[in-house]
Amino acid sequence: MIAVLTVYTHPLTPPSPSYTHPLTPPSPSYIDASYTHDVALLQLHQAVPYTDYVRPVCLPPPHYPITDGRRCTLVGWGQLFEAGKIFPDSLQEVEVPLISTAECQRRTLFMPLYRVTQHMFCAGYLRGGRDACLGDSGGPLMCQEADGRWVLVGVTSNGYGCARPNRPGVYTKVTAYSSWIHQVLSLGGSGSVVPVEAPPCAGLRCALGACVPPDRICDRHPDCSDGSDERNCRHSAAFLENNSTLSGGR
Repeated sequence: MIAVLTVYTHPLTPPSPSYTHPLTPPSPSYIDASYTHDVALLQLHQAVPYTDYVRPVCLPPPHYPITDGRRCTLVGWGQLFEAGKIFPDSLQEVEVPLISTAECQRRTLFMPLYRVTQHMFCAGYLRGGRDACLGDSGGPLMCQEADGRWVLVGVTSNGYGCARPNRPGVYTKVTAYSSWIHQVLSLGGSGSVVPVEAPPCAGLRCALGACVPPDRICDRHPDCSDGSDERNCRHSAAFLENNSTLSGGR
């Protein structure tokens, strides 16, 4: 498959050319139902010439922090409103405050449609009003440094509606894929598939990627969204049922 990429900056700048590239699959570790590992790399057939209007965005260093409240910029061609399917004629941008992984997990703990893993973070205002929307997925969330450089912090992934109060947008955390990105780049377009490797976990790895430490397994407080860290525990219904069956002949 072939897709077309247009390098675009602003309506007042000179027209930008389009570039074709093979449409590559997402990470082989991608889980569609939860948007886990929602990231892909595209290789262009030809280099993009830099000009006064076309500049690169930098990859973040491995431990680049996601600071709560820091305002960064996302851009995209998605819908202007949640309803109506109205799309823009020009590239849109909006500034939104970042929400760290831990803070977003806390805010969305009782919202079943949110499944925020350690490979994600959020952004948006509590009051809503500014957000990415349908059609913006895959676009960049960038932060500008003091020296003027722009850093690619996140990739637009998913959300609950568009710009709703208390419903932040969810973004793939680029730093979580630093090693994977460099592995793929080192292959030089060979087409080899490189899975995303999860870091070591001394306790239990949840289905969505979170690592539950040993002292929080079977503590009667589920940490995994599917409750897997509280299964087969002495207090669980399954454990009691199995043991009552085994001891039924006494």
